[in-house]
Amino acid sequence: MTVPALFIGVVSYPGTRYVQAQGSDGLAARLAAALKDRGRQCAVVVDTLNRLDTEQAPVTDEDVQASLSAQMRLASDWEQYLRTTQSFSVRSGAQSMLRWVRRGWQRVAPPRESMVERLLNIELAHQDLLRQGVASQAPWILIIEDDASSTNIEDLANGIATLLEQAKPTVQFINLSESFGVSELGIDHLLRDSEYSWHGSVRRTVLTAQKPVTNTVCAIAYRSSFAGHLLSTYASMPLRPVVPIDWKLNQALMSMHAAGSLAADSCWWVVPGPIDQLSMRGDS
Repeated sequence: MTVPALFIGVVSYPGTRYVQAQGSDGLAARLAAALKDRGRQCAVVVDTLNRLDTEQAPVTDEDVQASLSAQMRLASDWEQYLRTTQSFSVRSGAQSMLRWVRRGWQRVAPPRESMVERLLNIELAHQDLLRQGVASQAPWILIIEDDASSTNIEDLANGIATLLEQAKPTVQFINLSESFGVSELGIDHLLRDSEYSWHGSVRRTVLTAQKPVTNTVCAIAYRSSFAGHLLSTYASMPLRPVVPIDWKLNQALMSMHAAGSLAADSCWWVVPGPIDQLSMRGDS
């Protein structure tokens, strides 16, 4: 069996607005074809399964409230993790206050149980694709969600092909999406220029992070060995209370960083990201 240079996993589901992502016109298929033209074989797996058995493990009103509370606690922990003595701002204090106000309203008018069910299915899909990526023996695993998009596949293919080959061994994952800007996320103070360049046709900067930080999980390239470590960390974390996989990844990163297994420069960012997240732009 030929070991692929890159495993590409797509998180989707049957009722998605972005059904194109599942076929030959989707980002994964187009990127794989462009990389094949450059002599790099890819494996592509599209995951559309709903794994949660709601009869055996139904989601209750209590699960919804526990999920909302857990996400709020994680947001506060993440804010503390990102903070330095120089980085605290009135804005971050206002965001914290807004979270408490929103949480109070959610106790009166909570989202439906189906929201938590969907979050669980998304998490299980992400984890299963990571497992398949590790099993493929590909050195890198790119997990994208079905709302991931690129208007310049040549730029993306050229940039990724070179970047994954250039990445020094300490780099464990690379944020490739432009879901949020770094200023919006409040992580400017943690990012600095790396010595590496983006070799696509669009001018982009490769930044390195003083702490491992994420955008969303819309488009992240994981080193395969790190993906195995991440899966072990996920396995040590309970499925419930349910939090979005974006926040669960943040929780895992905080845990690994505190344990000393993820140091400075373990995370790269490409700015602006070569992959856009359509759902964050209100596009269908």
